[in-house]
Amino acid sequence: MKATATEVLARLDERLARSPVRDGFVERQHFADAAAALWLEGELVHLEDLVLFDAHMNVRTPTHELTRAHAVLRVRRQIFGHAPDWALSRDGLRQLTGRGGGVAPPESSREGEGAVGPEVEAGEPDEVGAPDPLTEEFAAIDAVLARSTSAGRRCDARD
Repeated sequence: MKATATEVLARLDERLARSPVRDGFVERQHFADAAAALWLEGELVHLEDLVLFDAHMNVRTPTHELTRAHAVLRVRRQIFGHAPDWALSRDGLRQLTGRGGGVAPPESSREGEGAVGPEVEAGEPDEVGAPDPLTEEFAAIDAVLARSTSAGRRCDARD
C-alpha cells in the first residue's frame, strides 16, 4: 500500500510539472494545509476567510486562529520559495524559528522550476524577508508583563 501511494504521488508530481494549472494547484494546497494545520490543533479556520484575509479583503475582524493560519501560510510560501533542502539547513531552521539575523535571498530558488513564489506588488512589504515591525513593541510589552508579574509576587509574599 505504501508503494502504491508513493507511485501515485510521483505520477501527480510529474503531471503537475507539465500542467498549466500547477501554480494554482500548489497555491490551493498551501491554503488547505494551513487550515489543516490548525484543524489538527482543534481550531477551525474557514478556507474562504483565510483566502480573503491573505488578499487583504476580509470582511470580519480576524480571529487569533485566522492570524495563526496566515502565519502558517506565509511560512509554507517561504519554504517553497527556497531550494528543496533549505528548510532543514542551519540557515533555514534559524530563519524559520525566528532566531536568524538578517534575511538573505535564497541561494538557489525554485523560480526556474516554475514554482509559485509569493508575488510582491509595488508598495507591498515582502512578508517572507521583511523583519516583523511589531517585534520591538512585543518585546516592550513582554518586559512590562514580566515586571508586573514580579511586582505582584513580591506583594503576595509580603501578605
